Amino acid sequence: MTLRYTLIAELLRGRRHELQPEDVGLARDDGRRVPGLRREEVAELAGINRDYYIRLEQAHGHLPSPQVVASLSRALRLDEDTTEYFQQLAQTSATRAISRRDGLPKGAFAILGLVEPHPAYITNGVHDVLVVNRACAQVANGFLDVGRNLLVEVFEHEAEAPSPGEWRETAIRLVDSLRFQAAPDEERFQELVATLHRRYPSFRTLWARQRARKLTFGTSLFYDVEHGWQRSTWQTLVVPDHPDSLLTVIHP
Repeated sequence: MTLRYTLIAELLRGRRHELQPEDVGLARDDGRRVPGLRREEVAELAGINRDYYIRLEQAHGHLPSPQVVASLSRALRLDEDTTEYFQQLAQTSATRAISRRDGLPKGAFAILGLVEPHPAYITNGVHDVLVVNRACAQVANGFLDVGRNLLVEVFEHEAEAPSPGEWRETAIRLVDSLRFQAAPDEERFQELVATLHRRYPSFRTLWARQRARKLTFGTSLFYDVEHGWQRSTWQTLVVPDHPDSLLTVIHP
């Protein structure tokens, strides 16, 4: 059983448990014991065989076809980003690779210089910091050092965050983005998820939410070893021809 099958099973089970009969137009019958929808209800809503659906939830059988993915996404009311995540998991041909610094195009390094004096950095899909510009190195010493991982830094410094609510929003964005950028066949992805699961209870809670989101823009907390947590606005762009590489510009 590969991680790809496990992630699909977890997505289906997690979302099924969240949905209530009323959410999908079904009547709530007396004596219902399951926390959300029944497996047979999801199968019927999606128009697929019940036994086949059960095998998917058990991480058995074949990967679902694009038609089955579309039907289940509608039945489970998945949003656009989570549907795209589901599609990626179900297609081995669409496997994401994890970028490394030496694989970045020269233009990506040039852009980092062009956006000065704004701090900017490039990460890969698992939020390893690949490269930073000079402004970023000055204002985010430590947290955004090349080679560090943003998820590890955020969860490692949770207790020091000035606002638990803002820290949670920052952590959610990173966790949901990690899921969206999932590279289940890559050792680095597997290793990082296992490490975060083992070390941080908060990660386990947020990962169990089964949400997938693209990183676009927002305001988040950044941890600086000299100045502590800093609140900044940021914009993230995908490096052309390198969908696993994300260029983020910070507006302090």
